[in-house]
Amino acid sequence: MTSWYALTLRRGALVAILAASLAVLLPTAASPAKKDVVVSWIASTPSEGAVLGVAAKTQLSVQIAANVPTPATTVRITPTTGSPQGATLRSTDGNPAKATFHWTPTAAQLGKFKVTFTATASVPLVSAQRTIVIRVGRPNHPPPGLSSLPGVYPKQFLLSDRAKETYKWAFVRHRTVARSGPSRRARKLSTITFRTPELYRNAIQVLGGVQYRNRDTWVRIRLSMLPNSSTGWVRRGSLGPFQKVYTRLFIHQGSLRATLYRHGKPIFRTIVGVGQSRYPTPRGEFYIREKLSGYYAPAYGPRAFGLNARSAVLTDWPGGGFVGIHGTNQPGILPGRVSHGCVRMRNPAILRLFRLMPIGTPVTIR
Repeated sequence: MTSWYALTLRRGALVAILAASLAVLLPTAASPAKKDVVVSWIASTPSEGAVLGVAAKTQLSVQIAANVPTPATTVRITPTTGSPQGATLRSTDGNPAKATFHWTPTAAQLGKFKVTFTATASVPLVSAQRTIVIRVGRPNHPPPGLSSLPGVYPKQFLLSDRAKETYKWAFVRHRTVARSGPSRRARKLSTITFRTPELYRNAIQVLGGVQYRNRDTWVRIRLSMLPNSSTGWVRRGSLGPFQKVYTRLFIHQGSLRATLYRHGKPIFRTIVGVGQSRYPTPRGEFYIREKLSGYYAPAYGPRAFGLNARSAVLTDWPGGGFVGIHGTNQPGILPGRVSHGCVRMRNPAILRLFRLMPIGTPVTIR
């Protein structure tokens, strides 16, 4: 007969065998399944589907990073699809892995590009993808979209906003060069002087700008050159503090009327005289760069405004044929096409406008 002690040993051995078998069949709670390990995109990486804007001939830099929660695992970031010609990705493997996407699109690479990156972990073998959209605009008209994204350069910003009826300008701090793009390698367009031909301080309307990773900042401005409505780029340091205006003047040559708006609402209207057919008043987008008073010239009335607009036919006039807005000692000829290109108003109107319209006000002539 088997003793109770021996039977207990046999039952214990059987339990041990069954426990070992179950341990082989079932994973322990402390051992995570591979499917639970995921690659995560972390700070500085643009969100999925983010639209980034860049001007042609301007470098775009995008920082990307990814990690996994498993220690002692290496992650690698690689471009998967859509990487445009000329683009590079400098990556550093690790946990987290880091990479920087560099691209300077050419003038021929305008449009929209969709680029996908893949982050792959070594153990366990899992991966994740991130897709961004890059919009390439013309050199002087970079599309918006970068300023709100952390770690993305160049940062682009808007200074004068027609939609909000808010416009900015600045005095020239020192003589400088305006270029075709935000780079010292860009083509020279004109020289920006400290003073105007009338010896007033030169005011410049600023439209927008870009800032590079090294904090080098460029500003897009309206130029005082032919063809009219031209824009160019100058270094931020060449201009003084930005100042803000909320007014806009609209001159319609067809109806011979001028209207001043403030915050988008009309606050002043008057009849005007414009250029004769052989000396036309230029059409386009301009701004008030100087306000003149204290002179004695009855033909110009008691006050005058200097524009950055230039006559396309009287280029040999003193100072280069700049167009102004001024009064007149012949009010009976208004409204009409009576000038050599300047915009004339009756003296009471020019005096009132002088009080209402500050330097830096944008002027549209149609």
